[in-house]
Amino acid sequence: MSFRFSLAGVLRYRESIEQREYFVLEKIQQEVNRVDQRIREVEADYSTATQNRAAELAKGVRAAELQATYEYQRTLEQHFEALRVRLQELKTKWSQQLATYQLARRNRETLDKLREKQFDLYTREQAKREQAVIDDLFLSRRGRSQ
Repeated sequence: MSFRFSLAGVLRYRESIEQREYFVLEKIQQEVNRVDQRIREVEADYSTATQNRAAELAKGVRAAELQATYEYQRTLEQHFEALRVRLQELKTKWSQQLATYQLARRNRETLDKLREKQFDLYTREQAKREQAVIDDLFLSRRGRSQ
C-alpha cells in the first residue's frame, strides 16, 4: 500500500495560490523598478535642462527661449512629483501584497508539514509491518528446525 495524503488536492490548491500571489508580488516589484528608473531619468533630464539654462543665460538668449526652457523644467518637476507619488503608492501596494504572499506561504507550509508528518508516520508503520513479517518468518523457520 503506497502513501496517500488525503489533503493532496488542498495542498496543490494552496501551492497554486502561493505561486499566484508570488507572481503578483513580482509584477508589482517590476513596476516599482520601472517607476524608480523613470524617476532617475527625469532627474537626469532636469539636471541637464538646468545646466543648459545656465549656459543659455551666460551667453544671452531671447526671453522666449528662456521661458520655454523654464516651462520644460516645470513640466519635468510635475512629472517627477507624479512619479514619486506613484512610487509611494506602489511601495504601499507591494507591502500589502507581501503580507498576502506570506500568508499564502504559511498556509501552504502548514499543509506541507502535515503531509510530512503523515508520511513519517506512514514510513514508521511500514517499517513495523515489515519487521513483523520478518519476525514471523524467523519464528516459523525456527519452529520448523526444532
